[in-house]
Amino acid sequence: YFSRCLRQHLVLCSIVRLLGGHLDPRGRGSCEANAMSAQAAVRRFLGTSSQLPVVSASLARPLRTWHRVPQGVEDTSAKFFWLAAAAATASTMLAANSRKQEGRAISQCQGVKPLLVVGSLNADIIVEIARFPKQGETLGTRKPDTGYMVPGGKGANQAVAAARLTQGMDHGAQFVCQFGNDSHATTLEKVLRDNGLDISACGKTDSPSGQAFIFLEASGQNSILIVGGSNVAWPKAAKEQPGLRLVGGASVLLLQKEIPEHVNEAMAAAAAKAGVPVIQDVGGEDRPFSDALLRNLTFICPNETELERITGMPTSTEAQVVAAAKKLQAKGVKNVLVTLGADGALWLTSSGKVVKQGSFPVPGGRVVDTTGAGDCFRAAFAVAYVEGRPPQECLKFAAAAGAIAVSRMGAIPSLPMRKEVESLMKTGHI
Repeated sequence: YFSRCLRQHLVLCSIVRLLGGHLDPRGRGSCEANAMSAQAAVRRFLGTSSQLPVVSASLARPLRTWHRVPQGVEDTSAKFFWLAAAAATASTMLAANSRKQEGRAISQCQGVKPLLVVGSLNADIIVEIARFPKQGETLGTRKPDTGYMVPGGKGANQAVAAARLTQGMDHGAQFVCQFGNDSHATTLEKVLRDNGLDISACGKTDSPSGQAFIFLEASGQNSILIVGGSNVAWPKAAKEQPGLRLVGGASVLLLQKEIPEHVNEAMAAAAAKAGVPVIQDVGGEDRPFSDALLRNLTFICPNETELERITGMPTSTEAQVVAAAKKLQAKGVKNVLVTLGADGALWLTSSGKVVKQGSFPVPGGRVVDTTGAGDCFRAAFAVAYVEGRPPQECLKFAAAAGAIAVSRMGAIPSLPMRKEVESLMKTGHI
């Protein structure tokens, strides 16, 4: 937008100067509210001046693209009110004196590119148990009515979390997966649509839906067995991957390891070529990362156990976690974001700085189910990151979202709304 405005900077600066006293300089006002103030100011200043059609002609084209001027608006004065809205928005954005304020102004008025998640979609079968049976032993479940299905999968979890955390914002979220050919697929598709996700680029396979059998203990901890199903039925050729065309238009790309590695490699390569940040979750299938993929990652996100596995280094202390993270950076990864369970999270930035965040108290005081909490954390981090929040704020937003997720049963059903996360951050409760 700013590059387009350079061509009309004299006109724009004049309007901005006129409207400066009528706008909220902190970037908090909505575009509509600023436009209403702008209209009154412009009417008083220009009236029926001949400058009106000049301004309209010079800015109508970029504004139609940027602010979506209704096609039916042809009246010159009406067009100018849309131009005033654009100038008001620009004034608000230019007045922002920090990255955080600028991020807020852009997301409210200009709109941000959508977050793109490419990954798995599962029918999660939750089985509540007291303990695992020993070999040759048969046990009953902890509850008689357990064994129900809830939507899940690391990709879907992150996509729905991103959609809920951007609800009411302009950027939103897109999700690319492979749907199965069974009744689960119909249910799962409805859940994704109901959460406002753009799933127009998803594929459909002749395989049954992926499934995850989640064995949930009374403490809230879980163990999971995954049946790949449609999640492993992706095209072999890189150029045939569903959703590949969306990568260049995304604000960030989120990947996990519940889909084939060649899919992640193709998506990450396209993102790197387009300058789109890539956030890679380590969770999923236990397989090594290729050096080519690691070089294309902006963030790699393991928990401490996964970090130990992929580096072969101990991760019992903070110093050990940092040392293991540096080993990944030596292979080309720019940032390493490690979740540490109850101890919070640690981010080793590309500059070598260590940023730490403790965990939030769990609402209600009890961990109910940890399924999907890591996915929620990473999606929330991605949302905060593309909104331009400072590093510590990114981690804080993610930690608050994760704390809410573990206080509820299920993966997707546990994912919080944006207002809940903001409430927990401000007041300590939702």
